[in-house]
Amino acid sequence: MRTPGTFQTAGQIRLSDAVHLAGGLGPDAQTGDAQVFRYLPDGKLRIFSVSLSSAMRGEASENIMLEPRDRLLIHRNPDAVEPATVNVEGEVGKPGRYPLTTNMTVGELLKVGGGLKASADAQTADLTRYQYDGNTLTGHHEAISISAALAGDPRSNPTLHHGDVLTVRQLPDWNDLGALVTIKGEVNHPGSYGIRPAERLSSVLERAGGFQSGAYPYGAILQRAQVRELETKQRDETILRVKDQQNLIEAMPEADLRQKQVKEAALQQYRTTLTQLSANPPVGRVDIKISSNVAEWKNTTNDVQVRAGDMLIIPKAPSYVMVTGQVFNPTAVSYRPGKSAKWYLSQSGGPTQMATRRRSL
Repeated sequence: MRTPGTFQTAGQIRLSDAVHLAGGLGPDAQTGDAQVFRYLPDGKLRIFSVSLSSAMRGEASENIMLEPRDRLLIHRNPDAVEPATVNVEGEVGKPGRYPLTTNMTVGELLKVGGGLKASADAQTADLTRYQYDGNTLTGHHEAISISAALAGDPRSNPTLHHGDVLTVRQLPDWNDLGALVTIKGEVNHPGSYGIRPAERLSSVLERAGGFQSGAYPYGAILQRAQVRELETKQRDETILRVKDQQNLIEAMPEADLRQKQVKEAALQQYRTTLTQLSANPPVGRVDIKISSNVAEWKNTTNDVQVRAGDMLIIPKAPSYVMVTGQVFNPTAVSYRPGKSAKWYLSQSGGPTQMATRRRSL
């Protein structure tokens, strides 16, 4: 009813009169059964069910006389409470769930969903339909010709049912459209370059003008966003595990001085580990092996495919030799062509007494 409430009457009225007093039936009213609640003389409550549509037509058997304190309950149409819907997903302007209107078709749903995006595969869409077989929900898939559906061809433009899902697929390799890789360092033309699908590292390097004379390709670094994301996830999981172990150690008793010292040493080790993990964010490095002679590794397993967002860094050739470990003066020694390892050791003060003289790296 449009204005439900409590009403005073100038005598007895029928059910249809009460509906008119309340402003008539609302647009969402269910015109099937309605209920009348009535107090009997003994104080008990009784319920009557009547056909509302018949009562509104004036049929005496349903359009009963109401008594004081009667309560009339008119239900809302179930379709208004939980309206039927259909879904359009994928490469349309406004994907989502939409109300199912009478005789809505695939073509109309595509228009309601904002039409096809530039990334849409305009050939075929996927329609999933559902039905109950007894108490079991089943479904099946249909391939829909989009052009035929939009043209109104009844063979490819079926009427939709509650729960149907229409998916407009994306064009193959669409995400690679506008893909860029960045090259930094010792190449003739560093910068960002567009890449075609399945393009390889050698191709991008050639387009960047090749290596400069001072380049050190053996130290090249290839960074990839997807690898960095995986490394970050693994690092975060490791941090959580270390913190859990740290909490367990902190909860351990300290019965004596020795236990307290052992506990503190363990906690310090966990703190150091957490500091190191936090101080070294993942870079997403991909292992590559390339040389200055691109022809040697071009189109081999070392010629990896590049992906959108990759960054290639070509460092300068080192001009020094690092001498570290068990020497008196660990340092970087300027590179001298033709000098032996023994000469570089002598420049760092020579090996200490603790050095393993039989082997060095």
